Amino acid sequence: MSGNIKSKPIPRSILIFGATGHIGGPLARFLHREVPQIQLRLASSKPERLDDLRRDFPHAEAVYADYFDLSSLESAVQGMEGVFVITTNGTDERPAMTNLVDALKKADTSTHVLRVLGLQPEASRRRIPQSIRDAGFLLPTQHPIAKQILDDSDLPVTYLNIGATFMDNLFRMKEGLRRERKLIWHDRLIPFIDPRDIAEVAGRLFLSDNHRHIGQFHTLNNGHDLMRHSEAAQLMTEVFGEKITHDGSKEGFLNEYSRLFGPFATGVWEFFEYERENEVVWARNDFVERTLGRKPLTLREWLQEHAQLLLA
Repeated sequence: MSGNIKSKPIPRSILIFGATGHIGGPLARFLHREVPQIQLRLASSKPERLDDLRRDFPHAEAVYADYFDLSSLESAVQGMEGVFVITTNGTDERPAMTNLVDALKKADTSTHVLRVLGLQPEASRRRIPQSIRDAGFLLPTQHPIAKQILDDSDLPVTYLNIGATFMDNLFRMKEGLRRERKLIWHDRLIPFIDPRDIAEVAGRLFLSDNHRHIGQFHTLNNGHDLMRHSEAAQLMTEVFGEKITHDGSKEGFLNEYSRLFGPFATGVWEFFEYERENEVVWARNDFVERTLGRKPLTLREWLQEHAQLLLA
């Protein structure tokens, strides 16, 4: 074997932030199933959720960790070789990632850090409208900050950029589907992906010894579904066997979701408008398929699996 061939050490311990979420939970289950000897530490910023983690993952350690509480981060990352990093929408990334980098450097044990981002690949930050800049901590302004801080840290980071909408975001739209058989959402053009497939990609990257993933920015979608929500409504009609209509109006969106998003509803709509102005950057890719060694779940398959939950 050539002496120039490098390999990445496979972590013997992995910390998962957001372990109660729709990516962190499946990631923990995947890792325990595939490599049960790996030490898992599952973090939540909500102390009241720790008992849930202990119940659902008795084989893992559950800890409190808050990106804005440096001491909790230092405790959480202590001794961890793999670290899965995800933040919620609205996170102020500069203090959050600055604290995390400080904690990781102090621990000096990480061999692979996976950070989830949500950016339109190749979209210029100069195109971000002032309304988005002024709206608060939205992805187009915050996630480039997170990436820059992690880039500058010189930590062994791989970025998982979600170039898609999560399929389970459709659960937010279930009231209109149940009430009127109507999909009420901005008619954005967007790829799709199942969060469970993202979790498996993350797990397989942790378990890979390929050092070339370090420093890379991988954009993830299912390589199949690139469609507008009006097209998703047509697909629902086929899958559910009954007519599903679509309302993509701003008025309909605000009427339906002001209670869900509160004062941020208008900002969410403006974010979708920003995405539409840059929708030409979206492209299907096969990174997820190549990493999983199988076809990712399609939206049709996901709808078939969750029809009862969406319509009942």
